Amino acid sequence: MQQHLDIVIAWVDDNDVGLQQKRLSYLGQSHVKTEATRFASNNEIYYNIASILKYVPYVRHIYVVTDQQKPLWLDEFEQQGLAKKDQIKIIDHQVLFAGYQQYLPTFNSLSIEMMLWNIPNISPYFLYLNDDFFFNAPSNVEDFIVNDQVKIYGHWQSCKALKLKFKWRNWLNKTLNKTPKAKYTMAQMLSADVVGLERYFEIHHRPHVLVQQVLATFFKEHPQLLIEQISPRFRSFYQLLPVGLSNHLCIQNQHATLLPDVPIAYLKNAEGIEVFKQALHQADIPYGCVQSLDQFAVEQRQQVIDALNAKFKDYLPQSLLYQE
Repeated sequence: MQQHLDIVIAWVDDNDVGLQQKRLSYLGQSHVKTEATRFASNNEIYYNIASILKYVPYVRHIYVVTDQQKPLWLDEFEQQGLAKKDQIKIIDHQVLFAGYQQYLPTFNSLSIEMMLWNIPNISPYFLYLNDDFFFNAPSNVEDFIVNDQVKIYGHWQSCKALKLKFKWRNWLNKTLNKTPKAKYTMAQMLSADVVGLERYFEIHHRPHVLVQQVLATFFKEHPQLLIEQISPRFRSFYQLLPVGLSNHLCIQNQHATLLPDVPIAYLKNAEGIEVFKQALHQADIPYGCVQSLDQFAVEQRQQVIDALNAKFKDYLPQSLLYQE
């Protein structure tokens, strides 16, 4: 019998004026600088879900984590018969942070990811995707887990240099009030260091498998650490990478199989559009990511949208395909 996994997608639509005002009201109380593109939405969520419905037969539920929001055409997946009844569900931050609502509202993706294990009835193993990710080719559950061993794709890196950099920037912050910017690699290093590892297994943009019980148990044993991790309303230099924490705990508990990373169709800027479009047709490239589409020129953005529409047209909401 095939194992079924839930998939969790964090989503935000910054076109929501109410959310903009709420975020700006808290930014006014903070010294943190944040990039608008981090909160922008260009319908990537629909391609993400369409790719799951097309390529991921082992998916059970698709949970979309939001803050009092809902993608406009989300219900059309079920209405068009593309998704089973109640297969796609909204998880509001109030539900996600049950027992910890005092740390809401949050505009911090790391804080949100740190609480994914708290989704009610989440599958023991589940996948996490950013909303701008998608599956590019047919997927098997064995790509992520075999015999209770999670598969982690990446490579080892020493913690030593980053730990020195962390100490230096921490000193600058405490003595000169120079707030350091949150960094993805630093968060990965910290997620290894907190469990006592001297090197970290570096991962990149792709779907990742998390283990609910591993994270729930760890935070039950370290409740103060959880509070420290979810309390910053904006991303902090001092935060761990939640996926990295799950990975390093699994590695430490010998429940992980480590593998080299796989290629992805990764669109970072307009110069890469043609290569990206070619990658959409390559079965040996299992995943894709479209980053900061809001920063592309109109014609360039339309090229990407047309290519994604063509790839997933039989799995997309009709309203998306026929919008003017």
